[in-house]
Amino acid sequence: MVKIEKIGVSSAAKIYGLTLGVLGFVIGIFYALFMSAFSGLLGDTFPISNAGGLGLIMVIVFPIMYGFLGFIMGALGAVVYNFVASKIGGLEIQLSTEDKVPLI
Repeated sequence: MVKIEKIGVSSAAKIYGLTLGVLGFVIGIFYALFMSAFSGLLGDTFPISNAGGLGLIMVIVFPIMYGFLGFIMGALGAVVYNFVASKIGGLEIQLSTEDKVPLI
């Protein structure tokens, strides 16, 4: 068994921020397609709804918003994990290596 006693805060924040940024992009594309398909149903209530611009804005804003929040939550999660792991002990994981078969 190997024990994870500490997680790098900046490392966890970067990984989590980038992961959620990519997820935000995928969700933004989904919203852009949805808003473009149904923008005619909104009428003139939104000024940019006729061109499907609301969906385009979501493709830009969602990755930034998700990435920023992911960075913050990744850092907070690592800090909380490090605190709890220092009091209770780290997370135990079992690692194994693959058996290497010689090539003939």
